[in-house]
Amino acid sequence: MRPTLTAVIAAIEAVAVALAGLAVIAIPALLLWFIGFDMAAEPLDVAGGAAGVWLLAHFVPLGFALPAEAALALGLAPEPLAFTLSLAPLGLTLITVALAARSGWRFAQRGGVGIAGVIGGAAGFAAVSALVVPLASAWAAWPTWLAIVVPALCFAVPSLGGFLVRAARDEHPWWTATIRWKQRALARLGVAGSAALPARLGETIRLAAALLAVFIGLAALAVAVAIVAGYVSITTLTQSLQLDALGALLVFLLQAALLPTAVVWGGSWLTGAGFAVGAGSSASPFGALLGPLPALPLFGAIPQGWGSAGVLAPALLVLGGLCIGVLFARRPELRRASWPVALAVGIGAAVLAGVTIAAVAGLATGSIGPDRLALVGPDPWVTGGLAAGELGLGALAGILASRVDTSRMRASVADLVPERHRSSARRDEEGDEAFAPLTFGLPGVAAAHDPADAHETVEIHETVEIHETVETYETVEIHETVDTHEPVEVHEVVEVSDAPEPANSEPRPAAGEPDDELLRAFAWDGTEAVDPEPPTQTRRPGWRLPRRER
Repeated sequence: MRPTLTAVIAAIEAVAVALAGLAVIAIPALLLWFIGFDMAAEPLDVAGGAAGVWLLAHFVPLGFALPAEAALALGLAPEPLAFTLSLAPLGLTLITVALAARSGWRFAQRGGVGIAGVIGGAAGFAAVSALVVPLASAWAAWPTWLAIVVPALCFAVPSLGGFLVRAARDEHPWWTATIRWKQRALARLGVAGSAALPARLGETIRLAAALLAVFIGLAALAVAVAIVAGYVSITTLTQSLQLDALGALLVFLLQAALLPTAVVWGGSWLTGAGFAVGAGSSASPFGALLGPLPALPLFGAIPQGWGSAGVLAPALLVLGGLCIGVLFARRPELRRASWPVALAVGIGAAVLAGVTIAAVAGLATGSIGPDRLALVGPDPWVTGGLAAGELGLGALAGILASRVDTSRMRASVADLVPERHRSSARRDEEGDEAFAPLTFGLPGVAAAHDPADAHETVEIHETVEIHETVETYETVEIHETVDTHEPVEVHEVVEVSDAPEPANSEPRPAAGEPDDELLRAFAWDGTEAVDPEPPTQTRRPGWRLPRRER
């Protein structure tokens, strides 16, 4: 398919993604307009509010100015206030990110032409942003061009990521050519192991993705436990708002949109860095120092800290990294790699995961109000650094533990035990008996040993096996050297005599005639039988026939 047509199709798909996000926001806004305000508010104000929330979900801050009366009604000083709302509801952001990544993945199956789909998608999303920004111009805190470009990047970056991952997995020709060109450049620079660089880089990325999955999973579990443990506080805050059905629904949707943000805060809490809800406040597993909080029920789930037991929270991340390290150490890429390469892969994955966590923590930081509420969320670099250290420590420990050859170590220890016994004799408590060294490989030799020593018992069993082998060899030799004068051999001669006689031999005597030639020579019938040749001798078992003289 031509690049132009691919770009047009991608732009249409991006427009659909942007409209889907707007619809998710517009439906509750219309319900509020119809039911809450009884359609008394201006339609443009309702549309501007929905557009502002959509821009906020794509990291475009909104500016608000309150008169003195409004500030007094909120319990603040009676003076005009101006503040910025910049904390993004990441739940709405995930809609755009997921659909954009799917779009880039799907266009990557068209090969290098698919990059036109990434560019066209960014252009289509920017077109929707250009239409939305004027609706929220009353609250826009940034210039128009910047408010258009940033949402377009929110679509372009995940789309490009999905495209590159699919291209690497399917080994597109352009991707393979790029990798080979970089390998040649590294080889010219004298970098060792450039041929194995793609496989090792891919394994590093996979390990980093697994560490990120563990971080997010443990953070989500921590948030779920915090919500259950803080159920009483959450219920109290909800009741204090005195909401009707529509208000309760809107608060629920707001908290659902902020739930991914809470998961990022939970992950920062697990690392030990914690997060802030207002300037000068902090919440970490070692303690919580909080001031006045907005009346949002979700804030009731913030734990008070575990004190000295707070070290268990970072230990969970170390344990998760350990499990991932053990699993990845069994993969062929790490099992065949050398020790330095395996350690380099683990360290690189930890650094990559830490940088990603720091970036996500930065997106979950912002402002939710004036004065001290201008700073909420975790410190990105502290959170990313601690996460990289804890996950990396666990991953490296798992890789090292899995690469240790325990069977070889046991064999080495077993080889050292006989040497210990041969080098020094042990005496009993009276001192009049000594344990002689063990004898190996000699059949029939008894070895003095300690009955409690399991190693000596095993060695004696091996001696018995060697003795059986020698006996088998002796049996073969006896069979080959049989004495020919034994009766058994004479019996074999008799058996051989049953074989057919030669053609020139004399016929056998008839039945009933004596088989002795001497008796037939002097028969009683008076006829003398003359033998033309001397009679042959026949051996009988146990006696010898005397020679007849002529």
